Amino acid sequence: MKKYKSLLFIIVLLLAIMEYSCNDSLDGSIYYTSDAQTIAEYMSSCPDTFSSYIEILKKTGYYSTMESYGSYTVFAPNNEAVAAYIKQKFGVDSVSEITDTADINSLKYLVRYQTMPSKKYTSSFNEGRMTDTTYTGDYLTVTFTSGGGLSNVLINKTAKLKKYDIECDNGIIDVIDSVLDPKVDPVPIIMEESGDYTIFVEALKQTGYYSTFSKIYSSGLTRTYYTIFAESDSVYALSGINSFQDLVDLISPDDSDYTDELNNLNRFVAYHAVNAFEYTIDMPDDGFLTTVLSNNAIVVKKTDIYLKLNEQTTDSTDNWISLITSQSNNAARNGCYHTLDTIMNIYVPEATYILFDVVTDQPEYQSGAVSNYTKYYPSAYSNVDWYPTSKVIRYIRRSSNCNHDNTFLDAGGFVYLSFVTPVLPKGKYTVTCLANGGNSARGKFQVYWDGNPIGTTWNVTQKYSKIDGWPDDSVAMEAAGWRHGLKSITNKAGTCQYDVNVRRVITTSLLCPTQSTHIIKFKTVKSGGCPFDFIEFIPTD
Repeated sequence: MKKYKSLLFIIVLLLAIMEYSCNDSLDGSIYYTSDAQTIAEYMSSCPDTFSSYIEILKKTGYYSTMESYGSYTVFAPNNEAVAAYIKQKFGVDSVSEITDTADINSLKYLVRYQTMPSKKYTSSFNEGRMTDTTYTGDYLTVTFTSGGGLSNVLINKTAKLKKYDIECDNGIIDVIDSVLDPKVDPVPIIMEESGDYTIFVEALKQTGYYSTFSKIYSSGLTRTYYTIFAESDSVYALSGINSFQDLVDLISPDDSDYTDELNNLNRFVAYHAVNAFEYTIDMPDDGFLTTVLSNNAIVVKKTDIYLKLNEQTTDSTDNWISLITSQSNNAARNGCYHTLDTIMNIYVPEATYILFDVVTDQPEYQSGAVSNYTKYYPSAYSNVDWYPTSKVIRYIRRSSNCNHDNTFLDAGGFVYLSFVTPVLPKGKYTVTCLANGGNSARGKFQVYWDGNPIGTTWNVTQKYSKIDGWPDDSVAMEAAGWRHGLKSITNKAGTCQYDVNVRRVITTSLLCPTQSTHIIKFKTVKSGGCPFDFIEFIPTD
């Protein structure tokens, strides 16, 4: 491959890179950058494995893309996989026989579906959906089957890795033994086509949620995601429910207006859905999933063995709902669905301790949509807001941080900063906040709860060593409105947050009359930074 060393070429190359990153297009010109083989060159050098997929790339016009400058991850099916796919999909024995325009467009979509715009080594694979989407905007999934090791990994529950992490000049190739057939249908349609959820699907249709949960895009043309927790027909049968009418007789025997949001069947179905993409790996270890049913959530708790939903503990026994693993994490175009192992009724939990990490509990952090040290405007977040909107905020993650998850929100210069809280069960709470304090350049803030001021102001410049009662008299500290940091949080060096930081007690009497999310806002009293770590909600008897 020819090397260009002139300054002019370097400038042209940089401009090309910038244009690519802005357009985020799979189509592109060729920009050679080294003597290493490109993805296209490597696959062309292995015809026994890739000749059929090379034909697809050339037929769809994407061969030149795989020669071009970029940073791709390509899940490339081998010849046997392509032969099986085109026979089943198009009824042909070779790629050359595919000539219909609609079929070629289908192949174009297929290539984009199997290509990611970033390098994704197998060492980063975790159970569940991948953090980056493909060029179609869809998530691929990873499943670790019995036996362990990458040889037992399944992509989209169908394709095994034959070879992986093949390093090329412009990305990575993972060889798979099955074509990743794109998911083009929404969750309800895939559930209906499976034939295992006829009762629940009928409930979706009767309540109107079938069409609601089938939306791929919102009115603003952004992707819409749903996660549905469903009982299969066989699970219903265990409770003597063998038809939709049986379910109605149990849930809503006296009210047939199923589209009414106050109808019990309507509420039952709404409680089974979350307006987000939630594989089991994405669910909180100990927290809540906000459901479509207003002011109601599913309580999630993970152990080394179980994923527990809506656990209820009595003196003699623990009861909870779980998922049937083999029938869960089922992907669709606009989300996924899981299968419950018993009927899930609407559950109202008691007041519960919640530590809300203002960085790592954001869906954008969990999906990889925001990155460490990168500055963002408020439009990057769905549950974080600040003013003026021209300000940019970043988060910082490093092992030396004595913060929860080693992260904090590096915020400053705002008039207000607000967060949508997790769902809080109804009850009375003490609220504390923690930031890295002690710097005179930092600010002072008044806290507002759903638009109303609460508790004391929060002075982030306060040094823990100057607080009354520090470090041994917790009563004096509490009287001054402060508590030690958490003993459970340490940094890489083993320094404990308890010894070097303090939580501000905002109020000990926050009343939450309903189970719901809230808006907590921090308005500036004195301008300055706020290296924000977490907000704590502690049930108060």
